[in-house]
Amino acid sequence: MEHKSTRNQKGWLVKYLIALDHLFFKRWQYWTKICQNNQLDDEPIPVIRFQSAHSYPQRQVSKNIRKCLEYASSLSHPLEAFIDWILWGFNYGEQFPRISEKEDDFWYRTFNLGLFYLEPADHFGEFASEYLGGHNSIGYFATPGEVVDLMVRMTFGGEPQPEHRTMSVCEPCCGTGVMLLYASNYSLNLYGVDISGLLTKIAIVNGYIYVPWLVFRPKYLTIFDREARQCVESRGAGAVDTTHPGRRESEKAIKEINLPNGIKVPECQNCHGRTFLNDLETQHEIEVIKGTVKVHKPHLEQDLIAKHLKPENITCAECFRKFDREQL
Repeated sequence: MEHKSTRNQKGWLVKYLIALDHLFFKRWQYWTKICQNNQLDDEPIPVIRFQSAHSYPQRQVSKNIRKCLEYASSLSHPLEAFIDWILWGFNYGEQFPRISEKEDDFWYRTFNLGLFYLEPADHFGEFASEYLGGHNSIGYFATPGEVVDLMVRMTFGGEPQPEHRTMSVCEPCCGTGVMLLYASNYSLNLYGVDISGLLTKIAIVNGYIYVPWLVFRPKYLTIFDREARQCVESRGAGAVDTTHPGRRESEKAIKEINLPNGIKVPECQNCHGRTFLNDLETQHEIEVIKGTVKVHKPHLEQDLIAKHLKPENITCAECFRKFDREQL
């Protein structure tokens, strides 16, 4: 039987990666649209319900990976060679891994990328634990998915919200990237670092399969740059509020966010400030501190204080002052 070789086919897995993602999660499609427009829209991040690898009854992915690794057991570093081979298929890396024609042919015929979409999880974590836990001074042991899920929910304060998408998430000991997988349901601004080259490569594999914004990020993107976002928003919304001359609609970009304690408070999307001017009582300043409302001019009527601060009725005080300074 003729051997199949991927040595001269760098990136051969990409077409399968995109097709499978379009069929299941549509994350590459979602991220590509954001990159092309260089702006966020109202669509939430497509959620992937990750689980621990061992929680899947059939464990199809784990069996498939183990079959590939057992065939290459004669290699000095079978797991790393296999990861390098997958990355080569994702068009990542400078050199083809040091494997024979037989390993390349067997992996080409055996490795099933589609199974990862049926059982979304950090499947390589357990294999990295076996390899590094027993043969390396790093002593890596994968964190269970249930624990990671709880940690991420506690950090973000519940279910994913629109304001989470631009929050920075940096995992300084990312390992195989399991924390970033769960955090990808909240944020598009993810970073990971680890002392182990093998672990970071596994995290990149997980990124290609599940989290495209972890592995592909054009340099021209400004959606995570607060100052750049302000400029874009100001250019895109330059209308003047005739009720209060000088206040542009862009300065009224106020939305409600959920605090971890469940309280809803307004927040300026330009400067992330929480000090506002109430348009119903001009120049009366209201400040939100940890879910409580503080009025700096106490002669404001008590019934107005008790009212829910609707975003359409308040203006960011800091943005308003900044605008006034610019006009001087």
